[in-house]
Amino acid sequence: MFIDDVAEALRNFDGASPPSQPSARPQTAPAPKRVTKGTSVKLPIGEGASGPFVRDIQNQLIKAGYRLPRYGADGVFGEETENAVMRFQRNYNLAVDGLVGSVTLSKLQQVNQQRVSAPDFPLPNGVLRRGDQGESVRQLQRALKQINFNPGTVDGIYGPQTEDAVRRFQSMYAALGDDGIYGPNTRKYIRMELDD
Repeated sequence: MFIDDVAEALRNFDGASPPSQPSARPQTAPAPKRVTKGTSVKLPIGEGASGPFVRDIQNQLIKAGYRLPRYGADGVFGEETENAVMRFQRNYNLAVDGLVGSVTLSKLQQVNQQRVSAPDFPLPNGVLRRGDQGESVRQLQRALKQINFNPGTVDGIYGPQTEDAVRRFQSMYAALGDDGIYGPNTRKYIRMELDD
């Protein structure tokens, strides 16, 4: 993924000039900088930027649970993407500037890599909706939290926060209705996310 190439280039970049080599000929031009193939993005990036790197950032934001309902991952860094970046930065105690720099990029990747497999988060069968209570709701809440759709406290009560978390998750997939009700189709897609 393009975003991974950029992250790799950032890890390899230490800001220092390459060491000068003794040479019989005087150098007239500085030595070329090492560049990771496919990376030509200067960070930070913000509103107005576009291209595959922006699309990758948008996909990472969606995967982390930050919706882009109007435009999705369209490769254009507009107000919707900027707002999602600012919410992400606020939630992870980063400087809230709406720009994706090395710190925000690193945290976004870290959040998306902290997933574990579905067997660690068993999902209930059946249908759950607002007002339901019990261990099945707790299982759902733990799974939602794991895939970065925070339902609030894992208390076993299907309240407004859990309903909202389910609705936000459902909005990522056209095959799901955004009704906030957990059923077999929503279960299938949550399971897929847990296995990702």
